[in-house]
Amino acid sequence: MENIKLIKVLRSLSSKEMKSFSEFISSPYFNRSGLVISLFNCLSKYHPDFKNRNLTIEKIFLKVFPNQEYNYHKINNVISDLYKLTEKFIVQMYFEKGEYYIERNILRELRHRGLSGLFEQRVASYTKKLLERNIKDEDYYYYLYELTDEYLWYHPGKNPNSDLNILQTEFDHFLKFALIRLLRFYTLMIYQRNQNNIKYNFSFITEIANYVDKHDFKEIPSIEIFNTILKLLQSKESKYYEKLWKLKEKHFNELNGDVQRLLYVHLTDFAAYMVNFKGNTDYNNDLFKIYREMLEINFHTPDNFRFPELMNIVKISCRVKEYEFAKEVFKRFEPGLNEEDRINVSGFCLGVICYSEGNYNEAIEYLSRANFKNFIFRVQVKILLLKSFYLLNLAEQVYQMIDTFKHYIAREQSLLQEHRDAYLDFLNCMIRLNKIKNEPGKKEYELVKLKKDAEMISYNPFLIKTWLIDELNSI
Repeated sequence: MENIKLIKVLRSLSSKEMKSFSEFISSPYFNRSGLVISLFNCLSKYHPDFKNRNLTIEKIFLKVFPNQEYNYHKINNVISDLYKLTEKFIVQMYFEKGEYYIERNILRELRHRGLSGLFEQRVASYTKKLLERNIKDEDYYYYLYELTDEYLWYHPGKNPNSDLNILQTEFDHFLKFALIRLLRFYTLMIYQRNQNNIKYNFSFITEIANYVDKHDFKEIPSIEIFNTILKLLQSKESKYYEKLWKLKEKHFNELNGDVQRLLYVHLTDFAAYMVNFKGNTDYNNDLFKIYREMLEINFHTPDNFRFPELMNIVKISCRVKEYEFAKEVFKRFEPGLNEEDRINVSGFCLGVICYSEGNYNEAIEYLSRANFKNFIFRVQVKILLLKSFYLLNLAEQVYQMIDTFKHYIAREQSLLQEHRDAYLDFLNCMIRLNKIKNEPGKKEYELVKLKKDAEMISYNPFLIKTWLIDELNSI
């Protein structure tokens, strides 16, 4: 029973929300069924895990319908009714959190009911509340647009041919909202295209970018930020990266949480690009600084993190030799991993730590447990395993890993072509390096030629080129 959708929703509710839900279904306005209340009372005893041998549909039936013969359809109907109420409840919670949504609907109802005095009082108080809002994001301009739109429908009937600039004001608010939203769309689409090789239609991107460049939007941080991100993604020039850092420092507290997160995403994306594709490992320090800052301000916590973020924090911490920091973060966040992710993520993180500290046998043991579906993670595991086999002088395992890796590259459609080419060049160099290292009679000219070929690898995903050149120089 624990896997039915009703239980999944109830499991997501906090203890406080469960109490509110109990009050919600006890209200005759929302529910008149005593059976539904009885079912909830039975189930609530098992919150929050809902794992108990007594939690079976047959036993729950006996508590809801005492002294009756079991009937699946009867209890299923009550379960369905309670589930529908959970949907209404979570929607109600959303409405209560969205004070601006409520304001718009109050204004609309007051206008429709002809309550002019109350409408104008509400417009005045709502306008004041909006203008005092610290965060001037796309929602801010959309709320102003909605408020002006309500007033536009109200005003002509009360004061014809006056305040004719209202329409222009409404248009200006909507334009600012639309510009922020479109710029955010374009930055996300370019980012996804670069990350996952997805093709998008970038209609109007040139026109929008040119319009923003020709007008002064410095009073709207979100437009300036997303325009800078767009230029950074398109040009990969460090001047836009530096500008984005400055905008973050200046406007961070004026942005909503989503935009703050996107700022971090694009700062890390460019820093990672400079490391992985330009070979500038100094940016590893920037990456570590960003991740540590996100932890310090609780952007990542054991309650809200995504497992790729934990993997990146551990990986970057190890790159800058902050091993104890990596171990502390992993220890803090590991208990919050989902069961289905735990083996893979733990294997990767512990494998990276062991590899970075030179414990290659342990690294292989941990990394061998990681079997991700995502191609980005699979590639990283294969690279680390290959390097570990090589550093342990396990020549045969190196050749086997190279063969496995090549077959994976051939069938994985999500890889960008430039990445695919870089991996194949790296693997071909690894065959030759493994031969030079482990077979007698190696010749100096072969090593020199291999160094030149390694330098010719065009991209450096996950530092494969940097590592290969360092290894060749150490021979």
